[in-house]
Amino acid sequence: MLVRESGVRKARPRKSHGLAVLEDIGALIGHSHDLQETLENIVKIVAERMGTEVCSLYLFDSKEERLTLWATTGLERAAVGKVTMGVDEGLTGMVIEKNEPVMVVDALAHPRYKYFPETGEERYHSFLGVPIADKRAALGVLVVQTLRRRRFSPHELRLLRAITTQVRGIIVQARLVESLESKEKERQEYRKRMVDAIRRLHVYEKTGDGGTTGAKRRPGQFRLSGAGASPGFGMGHAHLQHSEVSLDDVDERRSDDPEAELQRLADAIERSVAEMVRIKEKMHALAPEVDGALFDAQRMMLEDVTFIGKIESRIRDGAAAESALKDVVAEYVEAFLAMSDGYLRERATDVRDIGQHLLRNLLGRDERDAGFDRDVVLVAHELTLADLSMMEHDHLKGIVLASGGVTSHASILAKSFEIPTVVGVGHVAEVLHEGDNVVVDGNSGVVYVNPSVDVMREYTRLAKEYRAFNLELESIREAKAVTTDGHRVNLYANVGLFGDLHFADLHGAEGVGLYRTEFPFLSYKDFPNEEEQLTLYRKVIERMAGRPVTIRTLDLGADKYPSYLTIGREENPFLGWRSIRISLELPEIFKAQLRAILRAGASGRVRILFPMISSLEELRRVKELLEEARQELDESGQPFDRAMPVGIMIEVPAAVWIAPRLIEEVDFFSIGTNDLIQYLLAVDRNNSKVAPLYEPLHPAVLAAVADVAQAAKDAGKMVGMCGEMASDPLCTLPLIGMGLDDLSMGPFFIPVIKRFIRSVPFSLAEEVARDIRELATAKDVKGYLFERLKELGVIELMDMYH
Repeated sequence: MLVRESGVRKARPRKSHGLAVLEDIGALIGHSHDLQETLENIVKIVAERMGTEVCSLYLFDSKEERLTLWATTGLERAAVGKVTMGVDEGLTGMVIEKNEPVMVVDALAHPRYKYFPETGEERYHSFLGVPIADKRAALGVLVVQTLRRRRFSPHELRLLRAITTQVRGIIVQARLVESLESKEKERQEYRKRMVDAIRRLHVYEKTGDGGTTGAKRRPGQFRLSGAGASPGFGMGHAHLQHSEVSLDDVDERRSDDPEAELQRLADAIERSVAEMVRIKEKMHALAPEVDGALFDAQRMMLEDVTFIGKIESRIRDGAAAESALKDVVAEYVEAFLAMSDGYLRERATDVRDIGQHLLRNLLGRDERDAGFDRDVVLVAHELTLADLSMMEHDHLKGIVLASGGVTSHASILAKSFEIPTVVGVGHVAEVLHEGDNVVVDGNSGVVYVNPSVDVMREYTRLAKEYRAFNLELESIREAKAVTTDGHRVNLYANVGLFGDLHFADLHGAEGVGLYRTEFPFLSYKDFPNEEEQLTLYRKVIERMAGRPVTIRTLDLGADKYPSYLTIGREENPFLGWRSIRISLELPEIFKAQLRAILRAGASGRVRILFPMISSLEELRRVKELLEEARQELDESGQPFDRAMPVGIMIEVPAAVWIAPRLIEEVDFFSIGTNDLIQYLLAVDRNNSKVAPLYEPLHPAVLAAVADVAQAAKDAGKMVGMCGEMASDPLCTLPLIGMGLDDLSMGPFFIPVIKRFIRSVPFSLAEEVARDIRELATAKDVKGYLFERLKELGVIELMDMYH
């Protein structure tokens, strides 16, 4: 088409023929819900736009090495799904064989031509086949044929290649879905076999005459393994938590009284909103770090005009309230899951939770405020923060979860409440029965179901000794950790939640050696601002009443990313974008935290700790940002601690070897052994296949700790440890002998370590630290330490730990 502009005729740009074809096919694929239907529409468009009488698409089965006609226009439709060929058969097989286009002007005369009578293709002469491949792996062939003999142009070949690229995507997606469905089916079958196998382990009592006839069935006795998420052990009757109601179980139901259904909905909304307020208040009392906005957002959705309006509209159209709710929730969930933004996709979970709240109140079920009239072990697939907050804890002796990890929100909260917890016990909900006797060992990550008399006797003995031991430890709660010859060691608590401080007080912590600041960042909807952080830090400082608090800056990454922080998939997240690396790439967010910590220091004794430092350049950049934060506070006139001690965590091997240089830049070291051991030994302690190789008493680990301690001592600076190694009595003697000034650990372990330190002379600890440097293996080190502990008469402390 031509247009006239200033007397000059100009051609209006036209969309090219090829581009139009690709756009049409792209639109088809974009709205595809059925592979077969989409492929049939594609071959029709290709034949029509390219002016060919035939277009066919063959899919390739790599296992069988065969091609199958999947869609066609021009050939007999009855041949679809029936015509198959090997890669060594026909011209189409030749395309796969060569993995390149094959063009033949007269197919019938070609030696590779193979006649399939059911297709009716003997009328067609010219042939062009283009492979459909994904990363060199064959997926299929797209073929066009014509009645007359002709040679296809380079442009037509390029167009067909471009079309196969588009088709490839939908085939890969369809096969992925098929694979996932197959794997899910396999997983369910495997799960069923596992459950059946475990149940077959049930023990039967034999009759008095030794026969099995009339045997009385005893409850199954077995042992399940998972990951210890909160230490200690607890005994009680299994209480299986199931969803009281589920939207999945709601049937389509009609109502002839819309007004009554609308009133039921309004009443349910009112009760649900009140429930959200109660949960928020209770959670705030238990863990102020949990963002109240989590519950506010759900409450706001319950009051959202659009969301509620959609439910009301369906009710007016004749649906019962439950059915209307189910449909609208499904619609919202589908919409959120389709979004590319990870944070928005996660909102689908919030919508489901809101739907469950509303449904329960529609059905008149009571609020989930669980009280127990006997000692129980809670067994569930997963547990939310709200679930745990609404439970009475006096009779809750343990938690066993099928899913979840040791760093999940629920696990962190359970640890804060000192409830023994084991997670990742995959089949637990299927193999346990309500009322089964259960022992939860959060130290070893083991769950005993209906344990034998011997197991019960052993845990009963441990419980008795533990109670007696705690009474003994109570007498030294206020005492300092001083060796028999007068050497003082500071014992601090590792905390992550405000609730941890209660147990820090209970167990006699002299301060906080590691305050993990990640939880607010993980639970909030967005990065908490400076004022929100300041409020939390001040609460911790005020609660510690003059005792020192070491605040570690944000240590995100690896297994801890907030939903609003979008990052790509990393092959090895523990070696990737995490911890101080994230902070340095988000300087404004980082400085907001630095300002909050500096301002909090005006309220009490605070030290600031930077994690995962691996170079002087990194440390100096951190100090530059810290100085900028100080200047900004000066300019705003905000009071802050100008002389706050600055420390770094030594948890990367590189930091060990440059420790003498690093200590010149800071006031203290804190050795983070959890990561340091993993990096030194190349062991993922959460991987059951290699977890036994995670060894704190490996000579290389001991050498690294000793070198770091010596570097600090040579510089006249303080050095401590905040990893789990600090809480192991077997490690205590060499650690204090190496010169560590403070040990920071979970509050639960402080009394044991204090009792140990008060039982030994520092001179012996120094001797032990020297001796173990000469030993070649972890086995030799352990053997040596056990012998020394026997000599000292403190070996029984190991039972309290292990």
